[in-house]
Amino acid sequence: MPAHQVRDILKSIREVHQQLAARYRELDAESSDERIKLLLEDMERREDAYDACIREYESSESTAILETWLQFVPDEAVRISHIKEQIAKPCSLSELVDETLQLNSRLSDAYLTLAKEAPIPELQELFADLAQLEEENDCHYAKVLLGVDE
Repeated sequence: MPAHQVRDILKSIREVHQQLAARYRELDAESSDERIKLLLEDMERREDAYDACIREYESSESTAILETWLQFVPDEAVRISHIKEQIAKPCSLSELVDETLQLNSRLSDAYLTLAKEAPIPELQELFADLAQLEEENDCHYAKVLLGVDE
């Protein structure tokens, strides 16, 4: 099993998030469905929260943790190409929402596994923070889909 650098794993995940947001923008341009606008706003909020979490580690004295190489990495965290291919396919809003929820679940599981297997406490904290962020985002995402105000 090849080793992967933490920074590369996080970069791949960020690219998937960006591609997902781009798909929502495409659907928004094709449709006047207000749910798409709400979901796009939610995607942007999620990206901001993800970036803020990563920036916290990039700007701290422990930036070296992002350069750490990991031997055990869950497939969900590194085999992003099949997710990118799936997102790129034309689909309906409900199909894209299903794919988004599946992606979020896989990423949350991957983060929890990475936190458990991380060789140093700082990495455990980083991945635990990302898993927590993913869980919070799932709750918010569901509220957006249901039209529930927070």
